[in-house]
Parts: sequence; structure tokens; C-alpha cells
Amino acid sequence: MEADGTMPLSRRTILKPPLATEAGCQADIEIHSKTALAALMGPPVITEQQQRVLLRPASNGSPASISGHATVNAWGRYARLYGTTTIDGIGLLDYQYRGLPLREGDVLPGETVDASASFTIFSRDSGEEVGKLVAPHATVSVTSRSVGKRRFIRTALGPSECVPIKYVRMTSLGPMVIAGEQIVTKPTRMHVTDWYCPAEAIVMRQDVSEEGKVQHIETTVVEPLPEGGGPDALAGDGVDS
Repeated sequence: MEADGTMPLSRRTILKPPLATEAGCQADIEIHSKTALAALMGPPVITEQQQRVLLRPASNGSPASISGHATVNAWGRYARLYGTTTIDGIGLLDYQYRGLPLREGDVLPGETVDASASFTIFSRDSGEEVGKLVAPHATVSVTSRSVGKRRFIRTALGPSECVPIKYVRMTSLGPMVIAGEQIVTKPTRMHVTDWYCPAEAIVMRQDVSEEGKVQHIETTVVEPLPEGGGPDALAGDGVDS
């Protein structure tokens, strides 16, 4: 996956074969990414993440939900962060479009995700611990999603018939504690269009608008893992542009 704009991004995601459990569908995900601020023109921040999620389908009137935890190792020019994150969400996630009729005019439910993060900060030069970064209560909420008219668009894998699904995503990191100092962050509000392509069964492109600036996030490669990774294991590369 790749993205452009003020924060260029290149990300490779590996989804291991899911495992059916009594509680739901469990999946292990590896994420390797490089992110940079275009204005700084410096080296990117490299992140490696190992995540385990549990997807619970809607049943008996209860909405679909997700929970999970991850170990994160990230480093930039001057510092390295190592720690854990957790998520606990209710609602339809963008990779749960698969199997839905997605008719023009349909309205899909939104979602709410609560998250937390706890990191230790290390100096890249000395390797010594220099502080902690803790975000005990972050939230991501998505409004109801409107389904548009299917049309062919150009994707990184060639022309494909895709469905535009539009919504507003609001993110709040809540109060954060960095090196003992509490910082109050400003929530963000983004207008998002997911271009879900049924033939590929994934979102091939996202258009994200925030404060008049538009960023395009494209899936550039989708491929099965080599033999031994399991029939349902997938690797996907993407770029924000």
C-alpha cells in the first residue's frame, strides 16, 4: 500500500491464515511500514508491528466487533519506540465489506474503536531509555457509510469495477503522557471514500480529505504467500500518494 501527500507512506501487510475459534475468527497480521513528513525531507520512520485480532460476526442483534493487541517496534533518526497497543471496537470494519450486496443507496452502519498504547522511548545513539509515551484512551469513530454507484476505476492492478463507500472518520488520541508531561491533542476529522473492488475482495484505493488536503492511498500488490504460508495467507503492498 502506498500513499502520497504531506505524509508519504509505504506499507506491506501480511495476513496469516485465519483460525476459527469459539469466540470468533482469529487472525495474525504483520505490518511493515515506512512513513515520512514530506516537508522535513528526512529519513522515514520505520515500523514493524505484530498484531493478533479477533473478529466476532454480528449475531442475535449484536453488531460485529473486533478486539486485538499488538507489539510495535518503530525507529526514526533520533529515537526508537517499543511497546504495545490494544483495540476494542464495535461495528463494520472496512475489510468486512466482503459478501455484502453493496447496492447504490445502501447505508452501512458505522463503527467505534477504543484503543490504548504504551511505549518506551530509547535514544538511537546510546540505546538508553529516555522516557515513556502513554495514550490510555484513544478513539476512532466512523459515521454511517453511504454506498455509491459502481464504476470502473484505474487501480495499481489494472482497471476494476469498484464500489465507492463514503463516510466521515473522527480520531482522538485523548490525553497523552510523554516523558512525564501530559499533552492534550486535537481530534481530527477526515472525509473518506473506500473504493471496494469485489473481484479483489479488498479496498483497492482510499481517498482521504482533511482540511482541504486530499491524500490517495492505493493497494499496489496483492499476492498469496509462498507455499507453507497457508491457502488463505495474503501479502499486500500499498502506497499513500
